[in-house]
Amino acid sequence: MSNLAQRLLLFFICVPLIVAAIIFLPMAHHAVVFGIVLLISAAASLELASLFAAKGIVVRRPAFIIAGTLVPLTFFLSTFLPSNAAELSYLIVGLTALVLFAPYAFSRKDKLAEALPGASATAFALLYPGLFAGFVTLIISRFAFSSEAILCFALMVMGNDSLAWLFGVTLGRKRNLVDVSPNKSLAGFIGGFLGSCVVAVGARAVFPVAIRQPYWVMLVFGLVVGCAVIIGDLFESAIKRSAGVKDSGSLVPGRGGFLDSFDSILFAAPVFYAGSLILGLFS
Repeated sequence: MSNLAQRLLLFFICVPLIVAAIIFLPMAHHAVVFGIVLLISAAASLELASLFAAKGIVVRRPAFIIAGTLVPLTFFLSTFLPSNAAELSYLIVGLTALVLFAPYAFSRKDKLAEALPGASATAFALLYPGLFAGFVTLIISRFAFSSEAILCFALMVMGNDSLAWLFGVTLGRKRNLVDVSPNKSLAGFIGGFLGSCVVAVGARAVFPVAIRQPYWVMLVFGLVVGCAVIIGDLFESAIKRSAGVKDSGSLVPGRGGFLDSFDSILFAAPVFYAGSLILGLFS
């Protein structure tokens, strides 16, 4: 099956299922959607561990899974606590992080050279995908109009990725714009921005109660989120090239690995969440 056919099959199967879960299974702060995010974050963490291993950096895979899922899991569980108990989530994150790094304090003499790169790699996993996936969790669980927020965020990212790919394949002529991903074209970048902006403006029309900002504000919001989506894609391309691999994995048909598919979401989530709070969206 061709790459195009795999992409289309994945799109037409997964997207309706995710949309159905968002609309029809919103109970317990969208626990079903969060479960999907947590599994993807765990899988992405394992793929990240493989990228470090390809560079010759010794990592502990169980520690990477914990690092990649700690923040989103803690953020989600904290939504069930009283507001005055939020500090408990910070305590859990801090203590678990200490446990992750404590073994390096007792490194054997013949393993001391591995301490700095190993600890740095684990710290990176706490941030990416860990903390960034935590912002996805906040989008899922912290808004009054949570279903609208999740749909808007997911469609802004997917609209960007889809139109960037379509414009790049059909209209892309000027390439080699960025060294980390030479196949990216100017037409692809324009298509990506267009996808995010169309969804942002369209969401204002579809969800007028949840989104009360003027259309021009949503247009700017779409541009900012679109920029984060593109940077997320390029960032992941950079670390893959540094590791000397083409894809982070092979389990996602037509897309490579979970990190390949989740990269744009990870970078866009903090921007979307912060922008929504600043603009008073979905509240």
